[in-house]
Amino acid sequence: MPRRYIDYPDAFAGWNYVSSVGSYISAFAVLIFLYGVWEAFSKKREAGANPWGEGATTLEWQLPSPPPFHQWEQLPRVK
Repeated sequence: MPRRYIDYPDAFAGWNYVSSVGSYISAFAVLIFLYGVWEAFSKKREAGANPWGEGATTLEWQLPSPPPFHQWEQLPRVK
């Protein structure tokens, strides 16, 4: 595999273009991710107690966030 771009045969020009487009898409995705991280830290909105709605009824979604030190006084009964 040649180390320099000028050493590649012309047959690989199309694949070089595909690789370049892929790198631009990846860079754009990183920018979107960084914007999401920046927005999350700057607005500091609190998450709901159960973001999944009525369908999530397992034990981990029955507690508030952050959970209290002693979650339940007695072990919950699981069917």
